[in-house]
Amino acid sequence: MATELVPLTALLSEIIDNRGRTCPTVATGIPLIATNCIKNDTLYPTYENVRHVSRESYECWFRGHPIPGDLIFVTKGSPGSVCIAPDPVDFCIAQDMVALRPNPTTVYPKYLFAILRSRETQLQIVNLHVGSLIPHFKKGDFDKLRLPIPDPSLQRYIGDLYYDITELIHRNRRMNETLEQVVRALMKSWFVDFDPVQDSEAHRTPFGVDEATCTLFPSGFEDTRRGKMPRGWTIASVSKVANVNSLSLSAKDKLDTIEYVEISEVSRGEIGNMPLYDRGTEPSRARRRLRHGDTALSTVRPDRGAYFLCLDPPINRLASTGFAVVSPIDVPWTFLYLALTTDEVSEYLGRVADGGAYPAVNPSVISDIEFVLPNKPVLDAFHTIAKPFLQLVEANRLENRTLRQLRDTLLPKLISGEVRIRDAENLVNSTINPKEAA
Repeated sequence: MATELVPLTALLSEIIDNRGRTCPTVATGIPLIATNCIKNDTLYPTYENVRHVSRESYECWFRGHPIPGDLIFVTKGSPGSVCIAPDPVDFCIAQDMVALRPNPTTVYPKYLFAILRSRETQLQIVNLHVGSLIPHFKKGDFDKLRLPIPDPSLQRYIGDLYYDITELIHRNRRMNETLEQVVRALMKSWFVDFDPVQDSEAHRTPFGVDEATCTLFPSGFEDTRRGKMPRGWTIASVSKVANVNSLSLSAKDKLDTIEYVEISEVSRGEIGNMPLYDRGTEPSRARRRLRHGDTALSTVRPDRGAYFLCLDPPINRLASTGFAVVSPIDVPWTFLYLALTTDEVSEYLGRVADGGAYPAVNPSVISDIEFVLPNKPVLDAFHTIAKPFLQLVEANRLENRTLRQLRDTLLPKLISGEVRIRDAENLVNSTINPKEAA
């Protein structure tokens, strides 16, 4: 199928950027998103370490602002990363990024979003950007970026398909955020703030805890070296209740292929690409064996949030030796995962890490982490509540992995004509709604 290659600039009605300088910021106000908030695996910008600007700066300092549907495009640092501006837009954009406003008379906006994220376009951007330490894609080179533009009907189909799948991934992530917030709030209430014990001591009815569960908690506190703690509970280190890095790949393991988890592909429970290698061709760091219930924490730059939970992993899935794999023995996997992946633990590991550009901790540091250990009936009750939440989180992550693979496989094949719309629809239906397709 022949498609016309068109310069990016010919597909836009406007390019919005600031003045290329750092704008004045304030403690609170309108969020100012930076390049770290734009990622090719999210639909909309995220709000990570955002600064803020005043209403006066918002109205007077900037040349313009994004509107819903604009494409937020990074030009420096991670050039080519692009997200859609949501409706409403409640932020302004910092330097090193622009808002691209598609011209609907020349391109279907959602198609432009999809094609900018395609592997072929991203490779063009890599070949065009300048700078080695900090890559930079100059706005003056936008006209050199040539994009395949098929007929309008195919543009609309591809754009809608890419957007709809990406939106489904986004909804799953939002659901997971809510699910994890619930179980982390319960973890904090029971094992950090000791709310059920506080309420019992004050003769209050504990909120959200049934009568049978209330009887499992101690009725008061005792003094310990960590301050007041529920009576009969103890302080334990990870090494007392779990093994760290207990299983490694060996020549005796009969595996034909290796599915590899690298640190760079992991962020706060999410695993991105997991390449498959024939046995013997896998990276030398692919050595950490994974079992059901394991928690894997990166020992390199440990405050970056590179951790994940293993639930029924395939036998050939291995993690990098840059992870510490913690396998529970005497505690439920729900408790151990949530105890080791708090912001407090992440910040602590970041403080004690050393090693220059890539600070790291020895796995023994993770083994020595201490936490409050409740009695077994309370732990079992917590596991009963938390388990279905975290299982649903993992199910959503597995679905997202399948959706990403489907989306990214179909995109180039639809553009090239290798896959026709009818065949794509059958594949999408069989993947997303397998029962209906059957």
